[in-house]
Amino acid sequence: MIKINKPAPPQVIIDNQEQWTKDLNEAITLCGGYNKIPPEQKESLLVHYHHNDIKKTLFASSFYKCAFCECKPGDSGNIEVEHFAPKSIYPDLTFDWDNLLPSCRKCNEAKTDFDTIKEPIINPSKTDPEELFTYNYIRICAISGCSQEQAAKNTIDVCNLNSSRLYEVRAMLIKSLTEYADELKEKLDLIEEADTPKKRKIRITKLRNSIEKIDQLLEDSSVYAGYCRWFMSQCCEYIQAKKLTLEEN
Repeated sequence: MIKINKPAPPQVIIDNQEQWTKDLNEAITLCGGYNKIPPEQKESLLVHYHHNDIKKTLFASSFYKCAFCECKPGDSGNIEVEHFAPKSIYPDLTFDWDNLLPSCRKCNEAKTDFDTIKEPIINPSKTDPEELFTYNYIRICAISGCSQEQAAKNTIDVCNLNSSRLYEVRAMLIKSLTEYADELKEKLDLIEEADTPKKRKIRITKLRNSIEKIDQLLEDSSVYAGYCRWFMSQCCEYIQAKKLTLEEN
């Protein structure tokens, strides 16, 4: 997980949120509860949060990645508008921009109607997850003693962030990232062996190209950027290569 920077709400929410919420609450009152609204009527009342302007703005804020597992559509089902606090329990938040997140179907289904108000989980649009989570090989873990340790643990359990699906992804990433680290080591060894300034300069340029390739995986827009950042923060070859290229500027 990484921090999501959501922009201001789209104009369609600003203009209509109050009326949409009023209509939904009136139906809840008339029918005697959210779950008692007839399916067709409920669908017509809820369809508004699927408005294209809402989806476009929301999904772009995460670079079309799931806010929880960082997959992109096709990896784990279509990206969906997810209610952080469930709309079935908190209908007043159904159209609240702050309550909407982009989520893959797998995470959305795992979270279902878990009450995030009574038992908080991490909202990546409000809190930086990289301050709360770390990894142990392919397992995501709450950082011991962090400010929201229990909420971080809840997030892992509720969103099933240690599923076999994500274990497989992280295992493949370890293979790829380790190969990148091996490539850096080879280039670092060649720089050490350079016997002329010209050879050293050429080899450092090649090292920079390798680092740039790795750095692209660490950008917010890349899938599983949080895991890649953690891995590289522990990678001696990457740290050494970055230090060397900065010194050679």
